[in-house]
Amino acid sequence: MANSQQTILEGVRDALIDETDAGARVFLDRPDRLQLSELPALLVQESPEGEVIEPATVSGLEQRVFSIVVQCAVAHNDTYASGARELGAQVERVLGVPSFAVPKAGRTRISASRIVIDGDGETTTAAREQLWRITYFTRRGAPETAS
Repeated sequence: MANSQQTILEGVRDALIDETDAGARVFLDRPDRLQLSELPALLVQESPEGEVIEPATVSGLEQRVFSIVVQCAVAHNDTYASGARELGAQVERVLGVPSFAVPKAGRTRISASRIVIDGDGETTTAAREQLWRITYFTRRGAPETAS
């Protein structure tokens, strides 16, 4: 059984495939640099901040806040900023609505966003990088069961 973090990342990826201009070009934990032929694309991965876990409550539940980064990558050209912002807005329309239910409705919040330029020459990309925080609960010793 996958742990809760993996389940959340896969749920985010799957939701973005169907609802953004990136289409099938939504990559999870991709180590390789994007090629221009793959743009626009979305990269989904755990944030360097990782996850914060609060101590178990009386009921035995642990509150966890899992941070992920979604990079909305486009080709670096004269319209890169507006293109990256539009792709970022599409992501917000999917993940930011109260009904987005990974793992449960109303627990996903955007907390930061910025433009980043990556590479040089023909492989230069621009991205709207978004930091998302997802709150969920697990029972102590059962990290694969998010509620």
